[in-house]
Amino acid sequence: MLTPAGRAVSIQWSAGLRDGARDAVAGADIRRRVIHLHPSLKQRAAEYRRILTHEMFHFVWVRLGNPKRAAWKDLLRAELAANARGELGWSSAWRKAELPARFDEYTCEAFCDTAAWVFAGGASEEYTLGPKWRERRRAWMLRMAPYHY
Repeated sequence: MLTPAGRAVSIQWSAGLRDGARDAVAGADIRRRVIHLHPSLKQRAAEYRRILTHEMFHFVWVRLGNPKRAAWKDLLRAELAANARGELGWSSAWRKAELPARFDEYTCEAFCDTAAWVFAGGASEEYTLGPKWRERRRAWMLRMAPYHY
């Protein structure tokens, strides 16, 4: 089990969220320590858990440290070199489709999507990454948790 540390993060319900030119259901404002969630998530408990976990892990990403971020990037580079298809969430999937231009954004979103899959569980049509690659990501996350976040 993960135990959050640090200053509190508040949640605000916000309609009309955007991720660049795309509609979004959530977003993290790291500097203000606010997570914005679309009100539609109030009616979908499993999706709320998954999305909230994803957004919380944006705060983990910024504190992860360069060696762990580099190790995560190496894991993703190995997947890409092996032509692994799919992703564990929409936010990483569209950035993966725009590689190499969005590699740094992709690594962050893939980290957060993977954390949501590992720690929030549940089924989602967004989980398209192959089982071999999912398990490698799960093992990486669990090696780092719970005491390293």
